[in-house]
Amino acid sequence: MTPAERKEFGVEGDWAAWRRHRIRWSECDALGHANNTAYLTLCEDLRVGPGWSALGGRFAGDAVSPVVAQIEARYLRALVFEDEALLTLRFASVKRTSFVHDYAVWKGGLCFSCRTVLVAVRQDTGERVPVPPAIRAAMLAAGAKDEAG
Repeated sequence: MTPAERKEFGVEGDWAAWRRHRIRWSECDALGHANNTAYLTLCEDLRVGPGWSALGGRFAGDAVSPVVAQIEARYLRALVFEDEALLTLRFASVKRTSFVHDYAVWKGGLCFSCRTVLVAVRQDTGERVPVPPAIRAAMLAAGAKDEAG
């Protein structure tokens, strides 16, 4: 992210991935406010793209993929139709079979924050398995805390 983007959106802290997003009408309630669930979908988009696929992960029947085990969200300020926001993701920590992502949505400062605990599972069996070594290494390289203990 450029210093200009950081200033424009009021971003604080370090983030491994980010992208701009304009709030679509389909993400809004009848009053034009971004619906609470829209924020979670924006986080999911980051989780799937830069959070898994970009690290070499796949979503196939025989693949290891992340499943959300826990989610905690904090809504601070509303976004409305056609607002442009900056979405951010960071890898907070990684254990043997699970990992934590932090997300934030920014527009003139923090509007929304979220933390998910994800578990690595085999898609074909649902069995909990270790986070693939290459993905684990990429998360650690991007700043995740090693909690494999």
